[in-house]
Amino acid sequence: MSISTDTAMDHPPPTTSPAPRPGSYRRGILQVAVAAGLWGAAYPLTKGALASLPAISLGFARFALASGVLMALTRSGPLAGIAPEDRRAMGWLAFWGTFVLVLGMNFGLRWAPGIASSIISGTPPLFTIILAAIWWREPWQGRQFIAVGLALLGLFLLAGDAPATVAQGPEYWLGLGLVTVPQIAWAIYGLLGKAVIARYPWTAVCRDTFALGALMLAPFAAVEAIWLGLGTWGSRELLTLLYLGVCNSVVTYGLWNSALAMIPVATASFVLYLQPISGAILSAVLFGERLGSAGLLGTLLIFAALALVLRPGPTSPHEEPAPAP
Repeated sequence: MSISTDTAMDHPPPTTSPAPRPGSYRRGILQVAVAAGLWGAAYPLTKGALASLPAISLGFARFALASGVLMALTRSGPLAGIAPEDRRAMGWLAFWGTFVLVLGMNFGLRWAPGIASSIISGTPPLFTIILAAIWWREPWQGRQFIAVGLALLGLFLLAGDAPATVAQGPEYWLGLGLVTVPQIAWAIYGLLGKAVIARYPWTAVCRDTFALGALMLAPFAAVEAIWLGLGTWGSRELLTLLYLGVCNSVVTYGLWNSALAMIPVATASFVLYLQPISGAILSAVLFGERLGSAGLLGTLLIFAALALVLRPGPTSPHEEPAPAP
């Protein structure tokens, strides 16, 4: 399952997919496409809100809102119905899927271009493959080595292709590095949560990931508020918070999880290519950002790497790393 990030959380959970039901295939595709579009908008919208709001406070407010909605829907509090032996795992899911994600994404977006950040947000499947090979000693196929090389080259070209209005100083490179951290955190989240997600409904896993993550962020948000204040909350900021907490977290998870009953995970993963594309388009509209030839080539290389990673191949006991928004 995925916790979006200021996001994605802005990203969806690794879940086994049942056989598609007849007549529902197109509906499943449509649901994932809608979820991808909603997830893709998270990066540029968050970047716009950070112009007037503190980074940690925005992340805390988002996940506090999302957890509140899910607690109301499930009529239960954090960790309700979770076996004692699984509660520590829930804490780790909250740490990687919410705490680390917020810190990396929201601070990185202060300096990184929204368009590059949106494209980088599509890389969790690649990091999942790499981490699975390290932790579970899964053998790599030749295409995976090629995918890593293509993705690294693509990220290098994309990072060096700053918009004309952005200075490529230390803060620019720090921002790009920080927005890459949530993609790695999301891959870790997916790998750690695979067993937990198989035992509990997505509403319970999201409820606890959001709620425990908000608790982790709370003391840092309080210090930030004392130091920097609460920022300027207007109608735009409130609408962005509502979007991030409800549309980009609760609604998208419902769309994603119900779609997996209609289409295979591999198919859903390819549809999620719309996520970075929609984010890049919105960044162009909101901030006037454009990619040059190097950035376009880097984007194509990243997509090519993801296509190699997500192409159906021999299965393993730990398969199905689902990308996250």
